[in-house]
This record gives sequence, C-alpha cells and structure tokens, in this order.
Amino acid sequence: MNDFPLNLLLGMIAGFSVSMPLGPSGLLCIQRTLSKGQRSGLVVGMGAATSDVIYASLAILSLSFIKNLIENNKNPLFLISGLGLMIIGIAIYSTNPVKQLRQNRESKKFWEDYFTGFLMSFTNPGCLFLIIGVFAFLGTSVDRNSGSYIISTILMGVFLGSSSWWFLLSTIISLFRKKIRLRQLWNINRVAGLAIMVLGMVAATKGLSGLLRTLIH
Repeated sequence: MNDFPLNLLLGMIAGFSVSMPLGPSGLLCIQRTLSKGQRSGLVVGMGAATSDVIYASLAILSLSFIKNLIENNKNPLFLISGLGLMIIGIAIYSTNPVKQLRQNRESKKFWEDYFTGFLMSFTNPGCLFLIIGVFAFLGTSVDRNSGSYIISTILMGVFLGSSSWWFLLSTIISLFRKKIRLRQLWNINRVAGLAIMVLGMVAATKGLSGLLRTLIH
C-alpha cells in the first residue's frame, strides 16, 4: 500500500512523456482547440489518453503474442493508419473554420473528437514500443505477476499523466485563441491539415514500401 504514490507517479511520468511528442493527435488537439474551443481539444486528448492506457496495459502484461502480432503486421498497420491520417488531413484542410465556429454554438459533437483522437493514437503501432521504452527508461519492473492493485495504480497514473499533458496543451493553445483573427485561423487550419496529410503520406509510404519489399523477397 505504501508503494501507491510511487507507482502512481511512475505511471504519470510515463503517460506525460508518451503524450508529449507532437504527432497527429497533438496537431488535431491544436486544430480542434483553435476552431472549436479548449474542451474540444481536450476531448481529443482524452481519446489519445485512452489509447495510451490500452497500450500501457499490453506492455505491463507482457503479452508477447500481441507485440509479435503488431510487429509482424506493422506494414499493413502503417498503410491503413497513413491512409486514415490523409483522409482526416484532407477533411481538416477543406474545413471552413469560420463556419465550424458558428456550428459549434449549436452542436458540440464531442464524441466525434474523442473517437478521432483515440483512433489516431491507437492505429499508430509505434505507441506500444514507445511506452515499453519509457517504462524501461524509468526502471519500471511491473509485469503480469505484480498484482492487480499495482497494475491498476500504474495504469491510472498513465491516464492522469497523459490527460495532464493534453489539458496543458489545450489550455496554452486556448490562451492564444482569442488573439487569433479569423484569417489567421483559416491559415492555421490549412497548415494543420497539410501537416497531418504529410504524416499520413509518410506512414502510408513506409507501410507500402515494406509490403512491396516483403512481396519481392
């Protein structure tokens, strides 16, 4: 019981560290915060945090067959996630943020933001290995034999740490939101869409080239 604060802290550090790299979920969080408000950006982060907890549970439970499954099928996963990112990027690029602001007053649709954030993070096969690396760096020796109490404490910490990062990011971006003019918001929307499209193209190209190499050899 005395290890509760330490395990919770280790989980929070892991969750915070894993969420910090500005990938597709981070770009989407920024875009949603600017176009729809802080709560929308935070909900995107909650979706990504849920994905982090799932991957952290796989890492802790040492489910080697799942790790091998992801490793052996990483090329199709990269291709599928890349195509998905490209579609999302195109949708963001073509969205009128001014119109979205007006629609936001009528309907929040937070569930869309949550599931989009979750899928963008969950379909990234690198997340599992990133979490494993962070756990190893922190010296976390927890495994499936550690007991449900310790495991649940660390997973709780992962979610809290990840959520803390998304709250911090959405809050910082929200502070600048009122200072941004509509024309600037339009440009930022397009830049975010292009960035997500480029990340999608890189992932899809990596997956496709890997599949082609496998077929050739």
